[in-house]
Amino acid sequence: MADRPPAQVEPKLEADTYVLSYPKSGRTWMRALLGKALVDHYHLSSSRLLELEEVTRLAGLPVATFYHDGSAMLDGLSWQDLRSDKSEYRDKRVLLLGRDVRDTLVSAYFHATRRLRFFTGTISAFVRDERYGVDKVLAFYRHWHAARQVPRAFMFVRYEAMHADPAGILGRVLQFIGTPDVPAATTAAAADFARFARFENLRDAEARNLFDNPVLATRPNADPDAFKVRRGKIGGFRDHLSADDVAWIDACEAERGCEFTRPAA
Repeated sequence: MADRPPAQVEPKLEADTYVLSYPKSGRTWMRALLGKALVDHYHLSSSRLLELEEVTRLAGLPVATFYHDGSAMLDGLSWQDLRSDKSEYRDKRVLLLGRDVRDTLVSAYFHATRRLRFFTGTISAFVRDERYGVDKVLAFYRHWHAARQVPRAFMFVRYEAMHADPAGILGRVLQFIGTPDVPAATTAAAADFARFARFENLRDAEARNLFDNPVLATRPNADPDAFKVRRGKIGGFRDHLSADDVAWIDACEAERGCEFTRPAA
């Protein structure tokens, strides 16, 4: 079990569109992509780039927001406590982000141990933990796979696809959240801003708190694994998980996973 119980619950803001994700599934990268495209298209201040709710309001769009839907580390729920009932989203648009379960767990481990300091055990213990491990990831996506017809509109986007075609995915996402006629040049510029090749730019911005956002601020000279924007490496789990851990996670996914948790082809 975790060494320290979380002390807060992630707030859920009222919105028309929810960008939902399990922690460490690419939310910050999507935030940067969407924010850059929207502030450029609507000629808004770049200081608002990470404030999706405010940017959509200022642009006159249906309000969109990010949320972990009960899976946040701050909530501290076990996998058994995640709610499968998604009726609260019946009149909403839901964009669900997904990522390779193994990469998600590794990134979540470093977030829990180096940034939030909720956990002090080994990574092997973490991936087996009821509140942070593989069963929670699988339950989160299994519930949403079963409920994908509940929202007014639903879209699933993989982290790996965002890296392979950031401009193309961004164009689809902008259409989904109700942003019409964004020029290809704008989506290309946003992709260039946030693309994997410039991942270190986000890390530098985080270290210097250039966005003036406490969620994306880390002290200078911090442990590289303490950054909210860590590495973003696809397949990076191999650098941290043992062969036994990988085999165990894969077996769990094969038995209890769903379309949203299958490794990207």
